Amino acid sequence: MTFLPPIIDKYIGSEDPVRVYDAFVEALDLQELGILIQPYKAGAHEYHPKAMLKLIILVC
Repeated sequence: MTFLPPIIDKYIGSEDPVRVYDAFVEALDLQELGILIQPYKAGAHEYHPKAMLKLIILVC
C-alpha cells in the first residue's frame, strides 16, 4: 500500500489545463529556438530544462 498514487494521471484530470502546458513544452524544439543546452552548465542534472520551463510557465 502506498501513500500516493503511482502515476500522475490520478492527480490531474483529463480536462485540466496543465496538460496543455505540458504538451506545448514537450513539442518545443529548444535547439531550433536557439536555446542551446549545455548539460554541464544547465544547473542540477536531476532537472531537465523542459521540466524547469514548465514550472516557470505555470508559476507566471
